[in-house]
Amino acid sequence: MIFVYPLVDCVILDYIMRYSKRRSSQTTRTSRHSDKKTYTIQLDLDYLERGGGGTLAVGGSPSVEPSPDSLDLVKVVLLGAPAVGKTSIIQQFVWSDFSEDYVPTDRKHTFYPSVIINEHLYEVKITDVPVIPYFPINSYYEWAHYRFYGLRNATAYILVFDLSNVETFQYIRTLRDQMVESRDMRNVPVLVVGNKQDLLCSAAPTAASGLQQLAMAESACGDSREKRRNIVNLVRKHWKCGYVECSAKYNWRVIAVFKELMEMIDALECTGGVRSAEPPPESSTGQANENRCAVA
Repeated sequence: MIFVYPLVDCVILDYIMRYSKRRSSQTTRTSRHSDKKTYTIQLDLDYLERGGGGTLAVGGSPSVEPSPDSLDLVKVVLLGAPAVGKTSIIQQFVWSDFSEDYVPTDRKHTFYPSVIINEHLYEVKITDVPVIPYFPINSYYEWAHYRFYGLRNATAYILVFDLSNVETFQYIRTLRDQMVESRDMRNVPVLVVGNKQDLLCSAAPTAASGLQQLAMAESACGDSREKRRNIVNLVRKHWKCGYVECSAKYNWRVIAVFKELMEMIDALECTGGVRSAEPPPESSTGQANENRCAVA
């Protein structure tokens, strides 16, 4: 018995030392992770838009929210009618991935990329939420029906509609009107995005259809173009907001969507929240190059 106790003590001491080292290693890794504030992905939007390489993974987990003490945390919420491609846009931007299967969003999903724009690093929280029937008019309704969605305290909004079904624009038009009535939107950028550009007039007539179906298809395309022009005029001239068309399926101008939004946010940061009252000029290619969004 005299020799058993020292042996047990040694075993216990060895276990305690191993456990302490393991805990110390875990603590060190946690502290290192916290100090560096690494997140899911880091994107240089200027480089990617110029046709640079893919995204650069820098570790972290999309389920871990960044520290609220961060001064450059940008909260972006995507809103739109069902099946307009909100989730697909986010997944193409963050993961360069697209799924043909439509799965309705049934709960909130958050993504945490770090974005570099104009040599400024921003920590972005992108929130994908289920379709909401209305925008909460006050904090009580938000707490009662959209708890933890973060709708009323978002830094910016992306309103998505389907270019092949312009009726979906009416949904975001109603939401935008409710936003203006229910919260201060003076320094809140809003970007309107027309998705599914690849579906515009994509149904080519068959040889058996003849000239009649071809004429009907051209007429339908003409009506669609007219509706799109009216939407662009409303968004840019009356709402004074940014407007981008993209295709999440083919990853066409998805980077431009978030680059446009981040330039709006960056311009507000640089000017201390002072906005231009004039509509942004359009480039020669017909795409807006605005850096600000003033919802009136």
